[in-house]
Amino acid sequence: MKRKIKYLIWGCSTAIIALTAIQTYFIYNTYILKEKDAETLVRAELTRMESEINIDSIRNDWFTQAEMLVRTKGAEAAAAFLSRGSPAISRQVSAYIRKNKILEKYKTTYEVIIHKVSLQGDGSVLNLNNKRWFANGVVNGGHQLILHDLISNSDADGALVRNFNSRSTFTIHGGSSSILREMLGLLIFSVVLLTVVILLFYFSIRSLITQKKIADLQTDFINNITHEFNTPLATMGIALSTVRSQLLLMEDNGISSNGLNVLDRQYHRLKKLIDQVVTHTGVTGQLVLNKVEIPLLDFLEKLLDDFQSAHSGIELIRKLKEVPKEILADPFYLTTAITNLLGNGVKYGGTQLIVDVMKQEDRCRVMITDNGIGIAQADISNIFHKFYRVEKGDIHTTKGLGLGLFYTRSIAGAHGGELSVQSIPGTGSTFTLIIPLA
Repeated sequence: MKRKIKYLIWGCSTAIIALTAIQTYFIYNTYILKEKDAETLVRAELTRMESEINIDSIRNDWFTQAEMLVRTKGAEAAAAFLSRGSPAISRQVSAYIRKNKILEKYKTTYEVIIHKVSLQGDGSVLNLNNKRWFANGVVNGGHQLILHDLISNSDADGALVRNFNSRSTFTIHGGSSSILREMLGLLIFSVVLLTVVILLFYFSIRSLITQKKIADLQTDFINNITHEFNTPLATMGIALSTVRSQLLLMEDNGISSNGLNVLDRQYHRLKKLIDQVVTHTGVTGQLVLNKVEIPLLDFLEKLLDDFQSAHSGIELIRKLKEVPKEILADPFYLTTAITNLLGNGVKYGGTQLIVDVMKQEDRCRVMITDNGIGIAQADISNIFHKFYRVEKGDIHTTKGLGLGLFYTRSIAGAHGGELSVQSIPGTGSTFTLIIPLA
């Protein structure tokens, strides 16, 4: 049992780790997909922005100014003009991004860099590299994404601005926080689900360990009780042997002999019952039967006589007219099963017991009806479980371990039969034991 619990703990831990890994994998993939969706949305909005503010027209006008500066003031003046960038375009871009919900949501930074431009003037060539043209902010970190490149290699006669090469880039600074806010519901659900699974595993394992402790306590209790019972039983057996040997020396009047036979049968039955309790509380396997042909009427008469002797205040009604002639069964176990059912009737308030035995095709049906307190419907499905005892009304005052009906159903099952019950609270119960004849 301890090894099974260890395996269960190991299996549960592995399952939790696997579930966590799978959840993390799916959440990460969801994040990546949303990040790509955000990038696509921002890219589309920036392209629309360039179209709406007519970047191409502004850029052409700006080149025209640079050309004029080269012609009038020289390449150095044009280089200074280009190095300053275009504050006017930057202001337009910043205003557009602030008003755009998507670009503002993801805190987008848009930037255009002049990677290279050649200025022809005064018989010399002046090259500018990596100069900021316009932007809505300073890109200082983050994952820079390329929107598009603009390359213009103009060698036409008279052109003073040549080999123009620029790149438009953007960066999403608020993407992670925005995406995480969108995924907050999924993250909370995943954490709650994982927590519930862990708690279920925890309570299941704790319940299993608790049940094992209870089962161990029950087994120890039964073993101790049966050990204590064996001592007086052994003494009783010696006393019975002594009395029987003395009766052989005396004149037998029949009454003493009959009483001694009843005591002897009950002694051996009690001895077997104690042995069976030890076996049956620790073993859940099938009973091993020693089936013999039993003359059923004689068998039942002796059994009921013994029960009546022990319960003289009980009215025992016998309906044995249709009893099968013989039955193939284990006499000890069959005695135990019927006696358990009779005892239950008395134990739970019955003052009248009706024993109805008859043949049904190839089976023997034993019906035992009592006028006791009955059984609630909610308890009927549980009364055949090991150690189950009803704890309602006056039933809690009844002594017992909750093994009788479990043991009786096991006996019926071992014979290939069945045990069922019908009961109305306050009226009584009827237990039906069905055993195959052969």
